Amino acid sequence: MAKLTAEELTDVPYGGLFGDTVLARVVEEIIADPHSDYRPKELEELTGASSPSVRDALATLTRLGLLTAAEGKHPVYTVNKRSKTFIALTLLAYASLDDRERSDCMNTAIKDYYDTVLRSRYEPCALATAPTYRIVGSRSTAGYGGTGQQKKVSGVSTSA
Repeated sequence: MAKLTAEELTDVPYGGLFGDTVLARVVEEIIADPHSDYRPKELEELTGASSPSVRDALATLTRLGLLTAAEGKHPVYTVNKRSKTFIALTLLAYASLDDRERSDCMNTAIKDYYDTVLRSRYEPCALATAPTYRIVGSRSTAGYGGTGQQKKVSGVSTSA
């Protein structure tokens, strides 16, 4: 196999990491636009692949849980965006772009994933920042270096 130039690798899915197979091209298309519905005929046109090879790729991706298919004579495929495989492939696509373009897309995507999915699992809902004390009764602190005057701190009366 001839060595591809950096420019040629931009046209190969994931920068050539998985080769240039029909499966890799279908994965690249669905990861690039996970909000669309896909029909085999559309993916044939997008990838330039034959009908049998696209159908095999779709069957594999459905079996792996990356796609779901609406049953019927003309199936419609959607990306399972809850799949960890989808998330990992999306991050890998950003990593490939970052390495090529010296951008920071992957880190932005990781931060967004943490903020929207993981934060609630790993951080408490509320944090106590300072204890609050309530003073009951009026006791002078004049004999202990205080002035015996009352002052308000955060809505709580304390002796100063």
